[in-house]
Amino acid sequence: MKIFKLLIPALVVTTMLSSCLKNKFDQINPDNSPSVVEFANPSAPASETPAGSAFTVFPVAYQVDASVEASYEVQLSGPNPAAQDITVNIGVNPAAVTQLNTEKSIVSSYVPYVVLPSTLYTISTPTVTIPAGQRKAIVKVLYKTTDFSFTTKYALPIAITSTSFGNVSKNFGTILLNVTAKNQYDGLYSYKTSANTALLPNRSLSGVRLVTVGANSVSILPGLLANYTNEVIYTVNPATNLVTVSMTTLTPIATNPSSKYDPATKTFTLSWTSNGGDRLFEETFVYQGPRP
Repeated sequence: MKIFKLLIPALVVTTMLSSCLKNKFDQINPDNSPSVVEFANPSAPASETPAGSAFTVFPVAYQVDASVEASYEVQLSGPNPAAQDITVNIGVNPAAVTQLNTEKSIVSSYVPYVVLPSTLYTISTPTVTIPAGQRKAIVKVLYKTTDFSFTTKYALPIAITSTSFGNVSKNFGTILLNVTAKNQYDGLYSYKTSANTALLPNRSLSGVRLVTVGANSVSILPGLLANYTNEVIYTVNPATNLVTVSMTTLTPIATNPSSKYDPATKTFTLSWTSNGGDRLFEETFVYQGPRP
């Protein structure tokens, strides 16, 4: 009987805990969540977006052209697809860029974003419809990347201004698109160094990024030899296809006159020295495709 009496309270406590846990998780069950309209992630978020920030930065890059069309997805989250057609209005929210810059201003190395001027883009679908029974619609933006500055840090604060059903997401109702232009040398490359190369000889990698930093200049990421953080810039003379290498560290830099870019094969063949000739670098880049 004593044992029986001890078991009764334990069973009661277990039942109560089970009930509490069930009620707790019922509150966040997707079946009971509200319907929210938001932007889907157009790319991987930028690492510099502050933790806890109300807005997220997404890097996007497009070829240099007088008119480049980009597509972004708005979606309905919640327990069910749209029960009826949902009208979603699209605009911009410049205050979001100001807020992000304010949040990041405490970091001395932070370079503030500039709102992308309205002369450089057009939202060609300011109103989109998520059809009944579905969850997604496509927003299209036309960019005039020929007029982009290669040195300005642009952000397009694209926003859902209203929706005919559900709520606009607080976190992803506005997203900041860090829009950049890509010159003809920008892309992903297979990368090799020679046996004579200083620091990392016989290096062989795939998917190394060359990123636009000027009309005819690209920078290797993350930096020197696709390994160090030292910025290295390759500038092509479009008239001769000869390449000049530059750095702000490990100076002085000297480029061998044989360094060139072959437009037929999209290949960089480079030879240069740093530290006044103390270190030799021989690099080959072969184009694989556009970078995301």
